Amino acid sequence: MKPERKEYAGRRIEIHERDGRAELLIDGTPVPYGRLPNGKYYLDQYAYDWTDSLIELAQRFVDYQHKTDKIRQEHRAERRRAKGGD
Repeated sequence: MKPERKEYAGRRIEIHERDGRAELLIDGTPVPYGRLPNGKYYLDQYAYDWTDSLIELAQRFVDYQHKTDKIRQEHRAERRRAKGGD
C-alpha cells in the first residue's frame, strides 16, 4: 500500500507502512483496523461501516465522531437547562 495523506473536516488522515503493514493515523494517533473475509476494511472503534478504502472509511469515522460530539454537546446543554443553569 502506498503512503497517503489527506486533510478532511479539519483532521489529518494518513496511511503509511509500519513493520510491513499499513498503519492508519488520524491526527497522528494510530487507529486500529481489520479486514473482513471479503477484503473490506473496518475500524475497531467503528465496526458499523465497511469499505474497500481505508481513507474513505477514516472520513466516515471522522463524520461519525463529529455527529456524536454534537449530540453529546446538545445533551449536556439540555441537562444544564433542566437544572436551571442556563
